Amino acid sequence: MKIKPILSLLDQRRLLGFQVWDFGFHSFFKEYAWFFFFRAMLRYPAKTVLGLLRYRKFIGRNLNLFTAYERELAIPSAAGFSEVLKRSEKKPLMGLGFCLKPSDPNHPSLSCPSGRSNHDCLFLKTGKTLAMCTRCAIREIASKSLETGCPVYVMTSARDIADDFLIPQIDRGEFSSAILLLCPYSVQAILPSLFICRIDSFLLAYSSGYCRDYSQWRRADIGQKPERTDLNADAWMSLWSWMERIPKKERPSLCFHRRGNIFYPTQDSPLK
Repeated sequence: MKIKPILSLLDQRRLLGFQVWDFGFHSFFKEYAWFFFFRAMLRYPAKTVLGLLRYRKFIGRNLNLFTAYERELAIPSAAGFSEVLKRSEKKPLMGLGFCLKPSDPNHPSLSCPSGRSNHDCLFLKTGKTLAMCTRCAIREIASKSLETGCPVYVMTSARDIADDFLIPQIDRGEFSSAILLLCPYSVQAILPSLFICRIDSFLLAYSSGYCRDYSQWRRADIGQKPERTDLNADAWMSLWSWMERIPKKERPSLCFHRRGNIFYPTQDSPLK
């Protein structure tokens, strides 16, 4: 008996109030799942229970959520996240998948100069750009982030996302809000952990080049993602609309300073 149709049916029916059966089944023996379980869920049982209750309520309230993964999603709601952006002293983390980087295996000179499956970016590191950077979504969003003061994170594997982003939040409230660009399948997969770690978020799904099931997602998770993801015009308009709601700094930052795998806007000269 094939298990995939059964898991898809469980997700569509929201068995027990959860919509992550396919991802959870395939992740059970994976290192990233157990890392999050021991490092977050087991260490903070009360936060875990309350987060899962909020997740189940969210799933139950959004009756069309299964199809909405193809578009965008706000936690706890569009109005709620808008208020978070206006009132919070902390700026949201901009989480951008490495698969947004330009990639052309037939013409290496047109590919990202910092490499593909890593947290690196020439513009984030030095403020400089090459010809291929002008068509890179990460560079474009990072430029806007200098105005708003938002930290930027080039997302790679689920293990790194947990270590760099989720755990610092549940431990000490490092990232209480985020704007994440990811594939529709990842939207479904990451939702429970966002509720457990209490991260108000806007999730925007890629319009092309994205992973459509666990097997494609898993290959990308270990760095095997030749396809380049992108946003369509409507998605770009939605992203800019949300970023416009973030209060701008009086003095735009000049460049980014890297701490761990996160790039933080700073007033320091990029030459220092």
